[in-house]
Amino acid sequence: MAEPRIFVNIAAYRDTECQWTVKDLFEKAREPARLAVGLCWQFVPGDDDDCFLFRTRPEQVRTIELHAKDSRGVCWARHRTQGLWQGEDYTLQIDSHMRFVEHWDDKLLAMLAACPSDKAVLSSYPPTYVPPDQLGEPATSRMFAQNFDELGVLKLHSYSQNAKDAPAAPEKNPFCAAGFLFAPSTVIGEVPYDPHLYFQGEEITLAARLWTHGWDIYSPNGVILYHDYTKRPARPRHWHDHAAWTKANQQSCARVRHLLGMESATDPDALAEIERYGLGAARSLADYQAFSGVDFARRLINGKTSEEIEASAPVEERRKRHVDTFTQIWSSNGWGNDETRSGAGSSIAATEAIRAELPKLFDFLGIETLIDAGCGECNWVSRISERLRLYLGYDLVPEMLEAARQKYGRRRGHFFAEADIVLDLLPQADAILCRDVLTHLPLLEAKEALGRFKQSGARYLIATSFERDRNDAVKTGGWQPMALCAPPFSLPPPRHLVSERLAGASKALGVWLLKDLP
Repeated sequence: MAEPRIFVNIAAYRDTECQWTVKDLFEKAREPARLAVGLCWQFVPGDDDDCFLFRTRPEQVRTIELHAKDSRGVCWARHRTQGLWQGEDYTLQIDSHMRFVEHWDDKLLAMLAACPSDKAVLSSYPPTYVPPDQLGEPATSRMFAQNFDELGVLKLHSYSQNAKDAPAAPEKNPFCAAGFLFAPSTVIGEVPYDPHLYFQGEEITLAARLWTHGWDIYSPNGVILYHDYTKRPARPRHWHDHAAWTKANQQSCARVRHLLGMESATDPDALAEIERYGLGAARSLADYQAFSGVDFARRLINGKTSEEIEASAPVEERRKRHVDTFTQIWSSNGWGNDETRSGAGSSIAATEAIRAELPKLFDFLGIETLIDAGCGECNWVSRISERLRLYLGYDLVPEMLEAARQKYGRRRGHFFAEADIVLDLLPQADAILCRDVLTHLPLLEAKEALGRFKQSGARYLIATSFERDRNDAVKTGGWQPMALCAPPFSLPPPRHLVSERLAGASKALGVWLLKDLP
């Protein structure tokens, strides 16, 4: 009896790791002769010669080679690579930066055979490795719905367990990972990859399409391969090279929302070939939502909004999310200002009006001790803080706090410490200043921070607020012109207002007695 053949689908975008991925998959297979690799190479000739230092079994590698400037994104590339399939029995779709376990081919076939379904798919997020070959702890993972992003696309995540504690057989799961998906090759014809998607929404639409076409997805119960999750600057992504990626992504997300019944798209480009790459008829989208616990139209996961899920996570998980998000913004200068990494709103020019008015307000209210909740680099407040008897700056990012200490820590009465204003209780002071901070938090967490402020025993809150009648959902690190007098906060009118005097904006610092807060 002939060995079953496996087609390995790889889309590679200017990735130096791909050559070593191909080498490793052949070397670690028990029967490398039964493998065929389909590879869509997207590269810049001359610039990316380091991607082609080594070629393994070229006679078993079918390639599509194209200039990176002609690429339309990862889903388009995966679709192109499926066209290289030549009748192999099984297909394995992976990313271009992977490492394998010994005899992975036999183990994968045996694992698929253990799935109690005629149309089974094995898929999940693999454990990590660090190039060239530093493998992480062997672990299995189970995927879950994490939250809806600002474009309405469901983001997926996973939790891991030590491989020795894995279940005896693969377990059914509603979700799949695009970077590790193994199935009989009939899946290529029944659920062909959608070339009209860009990147966001790739996995959730694929999972819904698989399920509604009658395919069952299973979480692997053993380690087959490892994935490189490091952010190496030497590996450019498609969106680094293509200025028009934002438009392509927005159009793609409109397609995702249409396909999943969240809204009807009207842009003909977002609906291209939607029937060919749409849902199946074997099972309904309603049944998939019941199985997965996701209500796409109302953007609920197990009956909860994304904000409710984030707010109910364990404290240390929430703290890590906050620190990681704002550290990334700080490290990458994510708000793109040359004067201060705290953003343009913290520049000297943008704060001219409030720097003129706040000292007079401090004198009028008798504010001598001030907590700066989210102090950042103290770029602007340092111009007025010396008049205070005690200035306490709190923030999340250790490197940013250290920068503030280096500049201002020797001033009399100036101290800096780490704190999460959502989770930690601040000390008592005359006032808490919270400028341009709550605006970057989900509504429920911003509301929680207000509760912490009230618990501190401080007399006054001085916080950013805009004149509008609603607040929108944002993710951690996002932004909106938050109105503290509108739901869900519904604060009373502020006792004082210090206008920021920005053209066309109603931004101001409102002053409340904390005892007045609901």
